[in-house]
Amino acid sequence: MKDMPADRITIGRFSRLTYLSQKALRLYDTKGILVPKVKDRITGYRYYSIGQIDCALKIRTLCSLGFGLSDISAVLSALESGDEETVLRMLNLRHRETLAEIRRLEKIQSLLLEKRDFSELFAMNVSEPVIKDVPALRVISGRKTGTYEGVCSEVGSALFAIIFSPLNQRNGVTITGPCISLCYDGEYRETDADIEMAVPVQGPVVSDKPTYTVRTLPAEKVVSVVYKGPYEHDGFSVAFENAFRFANEHGLEIKGPDRQVYLNDPDATPAEELLTEIQIPIVE
Repeated sequence: MKDMPADRITIGRFSRLTYLSQKALRLYDTKGILVPKVKDRITGYRYYSIGQIDCALKIRTLCSLGFGLSDISAVLSALESGDEETVLRMLNLRHRETLAEIRRLEKIQSLLLEKRDFSELFAMNVSEPVIKDVPALRVISGRKTGTYEGVCSEVGSALFAIIFSPLNQRNGVTITGPCISLCYDGEYRETDADIEMAVPVQGPVVSDKPTYTVRTLPAEKVVSVVYKGPYEHDGFSVAFENAFRFANEHGLEIKGPDRQVYLNDPDATPAEELLTEIQIPIVE
């Protein structure tokens, strides 16, 4: 058998040289991040070159910094093209994400060090459920499918742009209450949630976008729970659990869509102080 050329490295040896598993290398190949220099068309064996070791080490470093696969690909492309501005921007973004994660972990640490009763950890930021009457509301709203965060951000921004347009401000259009989201799904949907965003208003609203219209949200009797804290799934899950448990214990029949009322401004309020009211409509 002929000796293998020095610049043709098997995936196993390349794995040992770079401390990247063969599973990871196959994934990077599939994603186009680190494609073997040669692939045997008959056996399918992958062979790497000496020059690819440097790229593999960059990938390992970026992984250790917490970059995802798409970001790793973007950083490598920017490095290859000499685009230092993009590299710096992505490093700064990852730095901000890291600081946010540090703050989250510090909050977890402080909660654990307080040694509260285990059940208190899940209930301390959620109010006791109450039944209340919500009046009919005149709103401008838009409905869209997508990720929950994406829809709320996109549609919410569009609604405020309409409200604060020069024409509507001349017409005396004003906001009369906090922003509301309504969820029309019967289950959690990660990428195609059906969400309506609504802002209570008064005045003659003019909109040149047919998907954003003025309508009246009907009056409802609801189970209400107020959650204090960041807009995170875990906190909202506890609030919804308390509301549904209360409805079940009191023999209440629930109906949709449920509402989330954002009681303070996320741009001017620390995440820990944000207040969100969960409203679950019930049949009277």
